[in-house]
Amino acid sequence: MGYFYEEEKKFREVMEKLILYSDRIDNVYGLYEEVYGKEYGDGESGREIEELAEKISLFFENVKEKYNYCLLEMDTDTLIYKVDDHYKNDMMNLTKVIEQITADDFEKMCALFLKEIVKCESVNATQRSHDQGIDFVGYKKYIRCLTTEEQNKNLLYVIGQAKHYKDTCVDTKEIRELAGAVYLLRTNDFAKKRNGKSEKVIYSNLNIDAFTPIVPCFITSNYFSDYAYVLCRNAAIIAIDRLSLILNFLFSNKFNAMSQKEIMEEIQSIERIK
Repeated sequence: MGYFYEEEKKFREVMEKLILYSDRIDNVYGLYEEVYGKEYGDGESGREIEELAEKISLFFENVKEKYNYCLLEMDTDTLIYKVDDHYKNDMMNLTKVIEQITADDFEKMCALFLKEIVKCESVNATQRSHDQGIDFVGYKKYIRCLTTEEQNKNLLYVIGQAKHYKDTCVDTKEIRELAGAVYLLRTNDFAKKRNGKSEKVIYSNLNIDAFTPIVPCFITSNYFSDYAYVLCRNAAIIAIDRLSLILNFLFSNKFNAMSQKEIMEEIQSIERIK
């Protein structure tokens, strides 16, 4: 994703529409009219279409380089393109799941992302009644050459927040909440729930000490505001927007040719942490 995320966000929304509309629109001219509501004909629209075609080609070249899959082929003379039918159907199923899913199950979907994409060894969604700013957590071993005694400390945690938005972009306030939650979790300041004189330890099975490596991650079913994305970059928080989430699931072998029902079954198999 580019540094100027607001412009990048708009383009990524166009890329999603390109794939989803490809059963009836197979060229940049038609896509331009569909997305921008302008008819091709004047000099300005001609330049805009050329720029759009160039961005589309670059985007799918980057997709091919990153995921080793050719999702789209385009004739540079006619600007007619073809989306791989197999991946188009998979993407439509993933998109519909994300649009129809509940906020509760979206948290589980983010935990599933850690399991299948990040390859964490153990993943959970958190209890919604007292998640304290953390919605999903996973961990994995990160150093192989350790003694048996040291293995218990050999964990890298991926901890994050999920926001299931349809029209709202994630803003800086929510990024700060995640940053604060990770800080408090590391210092063990919020992990106790007080009820009168008694204390109940929350997330007691997370072996997080002062120097335990933590990777914070924010996943949304929509997109980030420009400032929120820049804050993620500056704070070393991984920002995963709608299209990133879809593409990562799309190109994982686990979800090839899965129906919406099968995807939901995978999501609902994720347990909530005690």
